[in-house]
This record gives sequence, C-alpha cells and structure tokens, in this order.
Amino acid sequence: MRARFRPLWYLLPLALGAALALAWVRVTGGSTLAFTLRQASPAIVATMLGATAAWLVLRFLRWQFLLRRIGVRLPIRPTLASYIAALPGTATPAYIGEVARAIFLRRRFGTPLRPVILVLVLERLYDVAALALLAQATGVGIGLPFLVVAMAGAALLVAVARRAGVAHSAIQRLRSPLAVAAALSASMIAWTIAGILYALAAAALGSQLAASDGIGVFARSTLLGAVTLSPAGVGATGSIAIVQLQSLGLAVGQAVSIVTLVRLASTGAALAVGSAFLWRELRGKTRPVEEGVAHFDTIASEYNAQWSPHVWDLLLDRKLSLMASALPSPPQAAGIGVDLGCGLGIQTAEMRRRGFQVVGLEPSVGLLMQNRAGGAPVVAADALNIPLRTASVDFVFVIGVLHHLPGQPAQDSALREIARVLRPDGILLVHESNPRNPLFRFYMGYLFPILKSIDEGTEWWIDPGRWRNVDGLTLATVRYFTFLPDFTPRFLMQPAIAIERWLERGPTRGFSAHYLAVLRRGRDAV
Repeated sequence: MRARFRPLWYLLPLALGAALALAWVRVTGGSTLAFTLRQASPAIVATMLGATAAWLVLRFLRWQFLLRRIGVRLPIRPTLASYIAALPGTATPAYIGEVARAIFLRRRFGTPLRPVILVLVLERLYDVAALALLAQATGVGIGLPFLVVAMAGAALLVAVARRAGVAHSAIQRLRSPLAVAAALSASMIAWTIAGILYALAAAALGSQLAASDGIGVFARSTLLGAVTLSPAGVGATGSIAIVQLQSLGLAVGQAVSIVTLVRLASTGAALAVGSAFLWRELRGKTRPVEEGVAHFDTIASEYNAQWSPHVWDLLLDRKLSLMASALPSPPQAAGIGVDLGCGLGIQTAEMRRRGFQVVGLEPSVGLLMQNRAGGAPVVAADALNIPLRTASVDFVFVIGVLHHLPGQPAQDSALREIARVLRPDGILLVHESNPRNPLFRFYMGYLFPILKSIDEGTEWWIDPGRWRNVDGLTLATVRYFTFLPDFTPRFLMQPAIAIERWLERGPTRGFSAHYLAVLRRGRDAV
C-alpha cells in the first residue's frame, strides 16, 4: 500500500513554531520591533548577508567534495543552481525536503539517488558534529551528547550504505582521514561564520555581544532547535536563542530584535533566494547542461575573456619559451609539429611566428569559428582520433587539454594516439596544471569553475609522476613553473614575478601552478 502524505505532521510543528515566534513579537511589541529593525546599520546588514553567502558556499563546496569522494563528478555551475533550488527544503522537519537535491541531479544528469542521499545524510552528521564542537568550545557542555550521536550516526550510515550496494572503495574514500579532516574543517569554518551573525546583528542594532558568545548561542540554539523537528527551526531555534541572550545580560527586547535580524539575514535570505531558483528549476527554465566539446562550443565567444590579459600574456610567453628550449634549434630543424587541442589557435600562431612548422587540431567547431591562428592551418579533430598517418610528425604539444578528457582511460587512449603519429625519437610536450599544490588544486577544482566558464569542475588532473610510465613514450624531464594566480592585479605583477622566480628556484618549485613534461617516442614503439 502506498504511503499517504499527512500534511498535519508538517503543518502542526510549523503552526506551533509560528505561534511561538508571534508570541515573542507580541511581548516586545510588533511596532517597536519593526522600528528597531529599520534602524539597523545597512553596512553591517550587508556584511551579514555576505556572511550568509559564504556559509552557503562553503557548505556547497563540502557537498561537491563528498560527492567526488563517492565517485559522483558533476559540472559545478548547474549543480550549484540545483543546490540553491533545494534550500527551501530546509523549511521541513529535519531538513528532509533537501532530498530534492537528489531528485534535481537525477533529472539533470541521471545521477543515481542512493549515493546523493548518502552524502546528504553524511552532511547532516558533519553539521551536528561541527555545531557540537562549537557548543562545547564556547562554554556550555551540551555538545558532547550531540557529538556522540553524530559518530554513532556515521557508523550506522556506513552499515546502511554497504547494504544499499554502495561500492566499498567509495565508502573507504569517504572514511579516509583526509576526507574526514577536510569535511569536518569545512563544516567548522562554515558554522563559525554563521555563528558570527549574532555578534554582527548586535552591532547593527547598537548592542554589544562577543563573537564567541554569539557563536555559542548559534550552535546551541541550532542543535536544540533541530531536536524539535520544527521546519527551519521556526519558533524553537529563535526562542532558545532569545533565552540564551537574556542569560548574557541582554534585555528581552534586544534579544528578540537580534534573533529576528539573524533569522532574516540567514534562513530568510536563503529561503528567498532558494525559492527563486526552485521556481526556475520546476518551470524547466534551467539551461541544458553541455559537457566536453559541446561545452567549448557554447563558450567559444567568451573563451578568450576568461583570463586577465596581463596574466595570460606572461603565461603564454613562459609556455612557448619552455617548449622552444625543449625542441631542436634552430626551429626549422624541429620538423613538423601539431598543436593538439589548439583552441583559438593562439599558441599555434605564436609557435609559427617563432619559426616552427605547426598545424592546429581542435575538436570544438565553435572555437575554430573564433580562430585566431593568423592563417595557420587548423583541422577539426580530437585527441582520441588524430587524422594523421602513423609516424608522420616530429613533435606534438598539448596545452591544458588532457585534463578535460573524461578519466584516465580516455587520457591513455589519447597518449596512444599521440605515440602513434610521432616519428621515432619524436617529442611530446605536455602542459598541465599541477595538482600537487593543494591550494591551487582547490582553486582550480572548486572555485575557478564557479568564477569562470572555461572549466566545469569535472576535470581529471594529472600528477607529474604519471609521466614516468606511459606506453611508447619515455619521460625526459619535467619543468615546474608559475605560481601567479589568474586574478593577480596588474599593479602587483612586478613584485609577484620576483617572488615567483624565487619560488621556482627553491624546493617549492614542485608545488608550482603548472608544469611541462617532455617525453620522447621510443624507436620500437608501435
């Protein structure tokens, strides 16, 4: 028999919570509360909204991290839209409505429900653990029981995941010390930012509240409010916070005003933005998700605008100079080369300007239509099926292309194709982002795809050590270079370049932002 939805289980706690909230307003006087809120500092309120945005972004990044650990890799921008669209689900008992995230992802990407729901539950357990630690650290010892509940819940979740058929390797990745430390740290930072809202609200309304006290109030009221299963903590969370603020010496009117402002700037703002995204999601107003070559066709017209010109020009010169130094001199002696995945053809044109004979290959027709190769020959072709005869070219260079291929098997296929078209002793030059730098990897893997459209957040980064064992190709050298992020302002370029050169000369060079791997084709390679 199909279970029937009983709205009473949702409406009753919501009505009770709303009645409790209205009772606090009545105690302080509705007109007085409204007047007090209107006097709030606009600058501090804006800061509170920024803190709420940071809190939500950190939790979204944690979600992406956990999804990847379990083997679910999704484009970040459309996934962020689905994440925001599910925020109204927090206005349900125990946040059960956030399961909508899993439904949205299945509809958009065909993602199975089980792993996503597993991550959703795991997120809630990390939230409980982080809030429990914050509550314990700020004075009142209610955090320990909640921490025990979170740990017991995690153990139970592992058992349920195994019975549900989640791969053992995925569970082990989620349980690894690195994954636990990263997810818990992100949770702690996110909820600390949210807790600071109380001190900011007090300052906005002309009161004083220590940041540590505000964090404690937030953590304890959120934990205890969640126990009531009130949708979005309506009534319960605020009431508990008001009582705590009064115990810190604030008058009831001040406490109610502070709590109201915090709730409006956090839960209220999140629900308002989430409702707009939910409307678009349910109305089918979201853009279709295009990956791989189709993605580059879509962004072709804005491709070159993804980078700051002063940073791009410097990076381009560094790449070409390193490649030129790895090829025979003079350029005419290097033979015929291929720019595999040439994009707009800028590198193709620059290498030809330096005297090298280069042909560009690019699978994205959209990028080819924006071609800037300056008359250089370019062909529509991809790395998995190079339309050249076996042993027909002297060198191939691949700049920031291989990490866009869907996984290591596709990368291996591309390398076999490259080895096939290279002549004996031919040279392969591979430019890739360096995943050994954890800050750069975090930026490129999580933040850059949100800020820029060139990457999707599904890239497969290649460790420099991978090049020691490639069929048919022998590693000659790896050159590490650049530490400057793409957002470095122009006025800081000269001192930044000086620091960069110093970092490249020392033991830190292995953590650079980019590297160039130089490989040769063996004479007996097929």
